Amino acid sequence: MRLSSSSPRSRLSAGRLKVPAASRSRAAGRSWRGLSWVASVILFAVPVLLAAATFVLSRTPSTQAIAVTVLDQYTQAPIVNADVVAGEQLIQSNADGQAELQIGDEPLAVSVSAPGYGVAAGQLDRSSGSQSVTLRPTTVRGLVTETGTGRPIANVTVSMVTEAGVREVVTTGEDGSYQLANVPSGARLVVETSDHGTEERPIGHQQIDWSLSRAVVTGIVRDESGAAIAGAMVSTPDGTASTETDAEGAYRLNNLGTASEVLVRAPGYVDQQAAISETFQVDAAMEIERINAVYANFSTLVDPERFNVLVEIAETTEVNAIVIDVKQDTIYYDTQVPFFRDIPDLVIPVIDPVALNAELHAKGIYTIARVVVFKDPVVAEARPDLSVLDEVNGGLWRDMNGSAWVNAFYEELWAANADLAVELANLGFDEIQYDYIRFPSDGDLRTSDFGRDYTEEARRAAITGAVRMAYERLRPTGAKLSIDLFPIVVLFANDQGIGQTLQDLAPYADYVSLMIYPSHYELGNIPVDGHPNDFPRETVAYTLEQAEELVPGTKLKMRPWLQDFDYPVEGFMEYGPDEVRAQIEATEAAGASGWLLWNAAGRFQVEALAPRE
Repeated sequence: MRLSSSSPRSRLSAGRLKVPAASRSRAAGRSWRGLSWVASVILFAVPVLLAAATFVLSRTPSTQAIAVTVLDQYTQAPIVNADVVAGEQLIQSNADGQAELQIGDEPLAVSVSAPGYGVAAGQLDRSSGSQSVTLRPTTVRGLVTETGTGRPIANVTVSMVTEAGVREVVTTGEDGSYQLANVPSGARLVVETSDHGTEERPIGHQQIDWSLSRAVVTGIVRDESGAAIAGAMVSTPDGTASTETDAEGAYRLNNLGTASEVLVRAPGYVDQQAAISETFQVDAAMEIERINAVYANFSTLVDPERFNVLVEIAETTEVNAIVIDVKQDTIYYDTQVPFFRDIPDLVIPVIDPVALNAELHAKGIYTIARVVVFKDPVVAEARPDLSVLDEVNGGLWRDMNGSAWVNAFYEELWAANADLAVELANLGFDEIQYDYIRFPSDGDLRTSDFGRDYTEEARRAAITGAVRMAYERLRPTGAKLSIDLFPIVVLFANDQGIGQTLQDLAPYADYVSLMIYPSHYELGNIPVDGHPNDFPRETVAYTLEQAEELVPGTKLKMRPWLQDFDYPVEGFMEYGPDEVRAQIEATEAAGASGWLLWNAAGRFQVEALAPRE
C-alpha cells in the first residue's frame, strides 16, 4: 500500500470555507506541522500492525471438527460414555455414541475405550471425515433360565473356552446370572448343568442369555404293592440314554435330548412307557408279567395242524408264549442280512415272520425267536476262515456228531447275529433268544484250533462281547434279549470251558433261561439222595437258589427251560404231568418270572398245565 502526501491538501483545498491569505498561510503552516507528526506515527504503525497480524495468523493453526461414533462390534448399538482421547482432548460419547474432536493441520493419534470393551486406536487428520469406531466387548454377562418355566437356574457352570483350552470358569448365582471378564477374541461359551445337559455357543454379544431345556428326569419305580424295584432300566424310547434304579427304586435319567417319553423295563414286569411331565418327575408302578412258553421246532412250523395245537395250548392254558425256531443250522425265513444271504443253502424260507407275529399277537400270544448262534455248521462249512479248525488235519474241527462250529472269537459273527436279532425285532418278535451262545463242548477239543490262546478269560470275554453287542443293538427296538445257559455254570461258578458265566452275562440279558433238565445233571450235582432226574422239583429249586446266591437280585431274570420229555436211559424215571408240574411249581416258588417247556418234538403234556383264568 502507498500513501500519497498531496492528497490531504487537495481534499482540504476543495473546501468552501474562505480565510485571509496571510492567515491561511500561518494556519496552513501550523496544521501541517501537527498533521505531519500524527501521520508519521500512523504511517509507521500501520505497516507494523499489519506485519504483526500476518505473523500471528501464520502461527495460529486452523481446526476442523470431526465426529467419531462409537459402536458395539456385535450389535452395532451406540456406546454411551466411551472415552475418546486425541492429544489433550478427552471427550465422552453422548447418548448417540458420538464425540466431536477438533483436528488441526497435523494428524492426531486417537484411542477409544469403554468399560467392558477392548481399546481401538488409530490416527485422524483433517481429511478423515466422520468416523465410526467399533469396540469388541471383553465382558460377557447373561442369565440362565429354564425353558418353559422361566425360572433362573443357579450353580450352572459357564466356561470361557479358547483354542488353547478353558481360560475361566464361573457359576451362575441364585438369580441365574453370570459374568466373565477379559474375554479374548474367538472364544466360545459352554454351559453345563447336570439337569439340563451341555450347550455351547460362539461369543457374538455382550449379553448372552440361555434358555435351557431340562435334560434329566427323576422318579421312583415300584411294583403294584408299592415295593421298590431295584435294577429296573429307565431309558429314552430310542435307547440313546438309559439308567437303572437304585436299591430304593429311584433313578435319574440324564441327556434326554428331544425325548418326550421314557420307557421303563424290569424283568418280570410289563414294559411301561410314560410321558415326561412338566415337573420332569416320572414315577412308575409296574405290573407283573410272567411268560410261560412252549417250543415250536422246524417240523412243527411247517405242519399247520401241529402248530395249531400249540396255539390252542396258549389260548386255553397258563401258557402265553411260543418259542419259534428261526435259525438252527439253516434260517427259516427270508432274511435280508447280507452275511447270511451270501452263504449258499443257508436260507430256507418256510415262515413269514410278519404274518406269523400278527396272527399270534392278535390272540395275545407273546413271541420269542430262537437263534442258534455258534453251532452253525452251514456257515462253518462255507466260511472256514471263521470256524474252529483242527490242528491235526488242518480242516474243520467237528464235534461228536460230526458238526462243524464257527469260532466265537470272531466279531464278524457277533455282528451278523446281532443284525439278525435286530431284523427279527423289526419283523415283530417280542423277544430274541440266543441259544448255543458258547464255545463247543461235545467232542475232542484237544485237536481244536481257535487261533488264539484258549483261556477262560478269553472265552468269557468273547461270549460276553457277543451278548452285549446284541443287547445294545436290540435296546432301541423295544425287543428283549434272552440267553440259554448251561445250569452247570451256576453250580460251579466258572465257565466250564465254554465261555458262559451268569455273573458276566446277566447284566446284558433281559432274561436268562437256564436249561434245567434234571436228566442232564450228573449224580452229585445237587444234594439229593439219587440222580437229579428222579428229583425234578428239588433240581429246579436248588439250581435257581444257587443262581440267586451267585448273582443276587437276578431271580426275576430267571425263566428256565424245564423238562417235558423222557430221557432214554435205563433206570431213569419217566416224566409225566406230575413231574412237569413239580418243576413249574418249583420255578414259581423261587420267584422266577416264568418258564419254558422243552420237548424237541414239540409235543407237550397239557395235563400239567393250569387252565387259563
